[in-house]
Amino acid sequence: MREKRKLAVCASADLGDRQHRIVHLLFKGKKHTAIVLRHAGQVYAYLNQCVHMVRRLDCVHDAVFDEQQENLRCSMHGIVYDPATGESLSVLCSGEKLESLRSAEIDGQIYITDKRVKSELCSRR
Repeated sequence: MREKRKLAVCASADLGDRQHRIVHLLFKGKKHTAIVLRHAGQVYAYLNQCVHMVRRLDCVHDAVFDEQQENLRCSMHGIVYDPATGESLSVLCSGEKLESLRSAEIDGQIYITDKRVKSELCSRR
């Protein structure tokens, strides 16, 4: 895997089950944030953008999980998503999915490895 295609998130040990990190990045050349989370032992990454409206999932509250810590939830309108698939579990957006980003755990580190993503630092050069 080419080094420049790996965007470091955190050490694997620093992301427990039902925890998340918000990562600032460039997605297709535009500034965005991503949510990187661990659920049932697996790491997942999604663009931090609700399918209902163009808002960050954490735009109102600094949280992305529902009260039971089982599903992702948009803090603006309450749209709920399956953390393993990104699929909306809410009737309003049934069948729609969060934009999934490739991620990997390599040598005790978590990375976003999606080719559509670059470090936000690249835009400052």
